[in-house]
Amino acid sequence: MIDINEVKQLLQSPDSKNLICRNLEFRPQNLAMFIAALSNMTEGYGYIVIGVSKNTNNYSINGISNGFILDEPIKRALSLLSEQPLIEFGSLSIEGKNIYAIKVINVENEIFFSIPQNTESLTDLFIRDLYLACIKLQARKIYVSTTEDERNDFITDLLETNGYHIKDQTRRGSSASGKSSGEIDIFVENNRMPFTIIEALNLDSLNTNYLDVHLDKIYSYDTTGNAFNVCLSYVKVKDFGSFWDRYCNYVKTRKYPVMLVSSDTNADKDYSYSDIRFMTTTHNRSGKNTRLYHMCVKIQET
Repeated sequence: MIDINEVKQLLQSPDSKNLICRNLEFRPQNLAMFIAALSNMTEGYGYIVIGVSKNTNNYSINGISNGFILDEPIKRALSLLSEQPLIEFGSLSIEGKNIYAIKVINVENEIFFSIPQNTESLTDLFIRDLYLACIKLQARKIYVSTTEDERNDFITDLLETNGYHIKDQTRRGSSASGKSSGEIDIFVENNRMPFTIIEALNLDSLNTNYLDVHLDKIYSYDTTGNAFNVCLSYVKVKDFGSFWDRYCNYVKTRKYPVMLVSSDTNADKDYSYSDIRFMTTTHNRSGKNTRLYHMCVKIQET
């Protein structure tokens, strides 16, 4: 359990070497670097405090939202470390303001931070995070009867909380008519480079004409040839199982702007839920294979 008096004492000492303060930080890579640095210090422990900024001679307690939770980013941060450090974390109230503290206890073995290097692992990690965001979307009753943009905003907020850099409704590429730049629903960057595009749509049936427009838009907007992109469908139907079977049969045989190489309807075999499904189609683009994830999320009817 976090000792509030211990945190207060450190905040009264601007020269504390075992204290890292950030006004707001939820990017797993940065948290991992901070945790590794503190775990390797000679002091017995150190703190990362969110909601506090450092001035020249003191610290300012600015506070964060009461609903601010770092559990998932911390979990992601720990997965980026060479071994598991000893940590405690939780919310505190100081001067009537909510802050978040992570206590890192010094360990004997050196802990270091490493970024996953291969694109496949980054892809799998992103798909998992998107899947988890969709689970949370399903659980929110306010998104049962709402617009595509409002659902996209919720997904975007959760992805940003996990450390992804999102550019929402970015004007890029060409529109479906080919006349001018269109709007990407969710454009994701990694290290300031294009990473993936999420094209989202609401469906209340397998409207293939409407689906075709969105699938083709992905290739109009993806001007660089991403290793993978996502078509995310918010589906409101009574028989989701039947819808999914028909969706798979359609997208694995339709004609795409780039050559269809293969399809995998068992891509979600490691995910056990029946009302969020995804499959992949693999395409040859300029001599390289790229992947399109087709993710369908059942929206419960009222």
